[in-house]
Amino acid sequence: MHRILIIDDDRIIRKGLAKTIPWEEYGFQLGGEAADGEQGLKLIEEFHPHIVISDIRMPFMDGLDMARIVKERYPMIKLILLTGYNDFIYAQQAIQIRAFDYLLKPVDKEILLEKVRKAAGEWDVENRAQQKISEAKPFFRKAFLKNLTECKENNKEELIQEARSLGIELTGQTFIVFLVKIDEYYKELVGTVEQPIEKREALRYCIFNICEELLFAEGKGGVVELEKDELILIYSSNETCEKAEENARALAEQIKNTVEEYLETTVTIALGGAYHGISNIESSYGEARSVFSYRHFIGKNRVFSMLDVGGRSSSYDKSVKISGQEIELVDKVKLGLVQDALHFVDDLESKMMQQSHISLYYVRLLAVQLIISLFRGAAEWAQEWEKTQQGNVSIYYSRINEMQTIQEITNLIKFVACDLAQFMTTQRESHRSGVIGEAAKYIEEHYEKQGLSLQEVAKHVHMNPVYLSTLFKQERNITFSDFLLQLRMKKAMELLRSNNMKTYEVADVVGYSSPEYFSVCFKKYTGVPPIEFKNKL
Repeated sequence: MHRILIIDDDRIIRKGLAKTIPWEEYGFQLGGEAADGEQGLKLIEEFHPHIVISDIRMPFMDGLDMARIVKERYPMIKLILLTGYNDFIYAQQAIQIRAFDYLLKPVDKEILLEKVRKAAGEWDVENRAQQKISEAKPFFRKAFLKNLTECKENNKEELIQEARSLGIELTGQTFIVFLVKIDEYYKELVGTVEQPIEKREALRYCIFNICEELLFAEGKGGVVELEKDELILIYSSNETCEKAEENARALAEQIKNTVEEYLETTVTIALGGAYHGISNIESSYGEARSVFSYRHFIGKNRVFSMLDVGGRSSSYDKSVKISGQEIELVDKVKLGLVQDALHFVDDLESKMMQQSHISLYYVRLLAVQLIISLFRGAAEWAQEWEKTQQGNVSIYYSRINEMQTIQEITNLIKFVACDLAQFMTTQRESHRSGVIGEAAKYIEEHYEKQGLSLQEVAKHVHMNPVYLSTLFKQERNITFSDFLLQLRMKKAMELLRSNNMKTYEVADVVGYSSPEYFSVCFKKYTGVPPIEFKNKL
């Protein structure tokens, strides 16, 4: 519904226009009335009408003066001016201030209603066009930025005017380009079921607004959305290069801190150098882009410039190699040596950070190589370990491709190595307990067998005798020999208590071929010979 205001110092005419035309029946909302231009302006600011019907000659501020102000502040409002004087000068002035129409009093209500309808139709057409322009503005801004950062030969005034039409003010003398990257933009909503795309767009919109508000509070320039997770901010000032760089860094820090405080996410900002003249904006942009390529060294949630990456080469270094060394990491993981595995990855990270400029692609390649080696080396456990993870192991490969810093990538390697090592240790312990349990059960079922040996039990559980002996002691806190002796002696004591069996008969039943040796073992275990033990009962 279109909103209308009526402004006329003649109360009878004003009320007549308001009440004799059933505005709502025709799809219009009457927002109010005013008796002069000053009151009219206040009402316009409050009500934001689409159409204003106003007399020309009024006290304090006439309709023409008011119309000029309205057109300057609210160019979309349609003005229909009324006058009781058939004066060509009024008509000429109405045309000059771009009034929609000019009518003589007394006004025919049917004619006025028809003019209002046409004004509403024109407002709708212009509004739709404005919406399309607003929707297309990001694309225009992006195209403008591309032209600005790639072509040095441009007409300065044309660039300034084009930029202004897109909401970018480039009237300063010194320019600095900020490259603003939303950290973990695609990871931010992992696990979110409800409208993740809309929430990402809302996040980007909020960060765009923060950049724009803080930029305009400091000076001139503009913000352009380059990619979904990337913004370009052009800082324009009349300061010296040194002062501009100082203020630009302070602004970048303010943007970073505001985003973190209010949106609970982070941005990384790379600053280009300060340059004089619009034609050198492309130099600052190129520098910001070059600086940003070091983010995997510097880290996220940071503001940095060429000063922070000084001394690093612009060419990529591939001197960090792990060929053959991955076996060392696999061995540490298989043995459950978590701290040693961590030290290995820390050393690798240190070597990469010491390089003049190792590419992010190469770091990712090394990480994938290590993870593949870990899974191959621990193949017997990897499948079971994978079941404990949220999703398939291949997720780790895609996560590496999403990561932007060396530290993030090495932290993931540490996680995989440590988690796999701990899992393998737990599984081995569980398996070991099962094996020792099976060995103990076999001994309990065959203790009466003469000549029962460690070798026989080890063969039964498919384990090296020496290793079985070590594990048995660790698990049961008793040696294999003592466990067998304890089992046989307890059974012998039970037989001596409940039967009239001879010593040699008991010895035979509990696995001793020599009664004499049995007696020695019995006395050693109980402190008395078998006969004395039986006589005391």
